[in-house]
Amino acid sequence: MTYWMCDKCSFVIETAKPPDPCPGCHMKCGFNDVTCYTPDCGGIGTLDSRLVAERVMKKEKPGKVMHFSDIVKGQTSEGKEKHIPGIETMRGQGKIGKDLVEIVVGREIPHPNTLEHYIVWIQAFGVKKDGHVVDLGREAFKPGIGKPVYAFEINLSDFKHLFSFAYCTLHGVWEQHLEI
Repeated sequence: MTYWMCDKCSFVIETAKPPDPCPGCHMKCGFNDVTCYTPDCGGIGTLDSRLVAERVMKKEKPGKVMHFSDIVKGQTSEGKEKHIPGIETMRGQGKIGKDLVEIVVGREIPHPNTLEHYIVWIQAFGVKKDGHVVDLGREAFKPGIGKPVYAFEINLSDFKHLFSFAYCTLHGVWEQHLEI
């Protein structure tokens, strides 16, 4: 399948061909292919978040240099659907004594999970005690299937910070930070 992004409202959908009209803004729109085709963007056949961010930045402020932080939302922007990717750590709960980290979007109030409005991916990063930034992986989701939960195992004692990002088809990129 291919990921398509509306050039008007930035709605993203995974389908063989672009829809008509757009399920997000209900207009006849142009769609851009934002599928990852190389291993360096999350794996072949997944959503390329770099392309999404690039297209959003060009649309929002043409000619102005933007940074990823300009489009990321946090606690002060929270809406009723609860977009913040909550990070929970469970020491020693993983295999062979490792620590379990679970990132959930909408733990208390479930986030919508429809074709038009869902969490597309959750991405995690960690900052080690020496300041080295580590990509802790990503989980991609499909509309209408399951809940936006990403779990992985690490040794928390190696890290001083964890960061998580989640992308909602209608409301953009959201972040959470946890100091360990």
